[in-house]
Amino acid sequence: MTLKRLFILLLFVAINVQVKAQDDIASQINPPLLQKYIDLAKEYYPKRKMYRASELSAKAKIGAAKAGYLESMNVSYFYRPDNAAIVDTTNPYSINGFQFGVYLNLGLFFRTPSLVKQAREEYNSASYLTKEYDILLETDVKQRYFEYLQWLSDLKVKNQAYIDNKTSSDGLRYKFEKGEVSLDVYTKAKSLTSISSSEKLQAELNMLKAKSSLEALIGKKLEEVK
Repeated sequence: MTLKRLFILLLFVAINVQVKAQDDIASQINPPLLQKYIDLAKEYYPKRKMYRASELSAKAKIGAAKAGYLESMNVSYFYRPDNAAIVDTTNPYSINGFQFGVYLNLGLFFRTPSLVKQAREEYNSASYLTKEYDILLETDVKQRYFEYLQWLSDLKVKNQAYIDNKTSSDGLRYKFEKGEVSLDVYTKAKSLTSISSSEKLQAELNMLKAKSSLEALIGKKLEEVK
């Protein structure tokens, strides 16, 4: 076997494995599992909690603003025993029994609707920010999930290429020891095996980085999500 034929053969094997792995990426997408990742990110990710807390706080302010209607009114009462003298020189307007009074702060009463409207607008604004961040967070989760699948597939490709190259190299070593192939051919095969080993390690590192990046969003190890 010539050096050129060996190189072409190994290159052909590597390309076939890579194309097959790339074709399988779309089939590896698990929509229900991806949705779980998205739900976990919305539940766990601190910045999303911050937006949600702001939304709830703004919603609570609507109720506080509506309470202004009650604050604008002041109800009081006065009780005078029935056995007391009807005429009271200190307060000639008092009569026996209960007396009630209602006081209305017109300024606060008419200002309350605008305060309620302002509180509603602030709540709507906070709600829109939460929805916007949910969209961004969902997109980020999907992107990291797809990148994880990409690097996982790439690792499979590089691992298979390493196995193929090592198998070929081991076979050529046997032939080299028997004098059936030249030293140049055997050395080239060993070099390709070494290169594929380095590529496999780099692919594994890329996969672990992508996995860690996705786990940082969902707050759990991928193995824990079923």
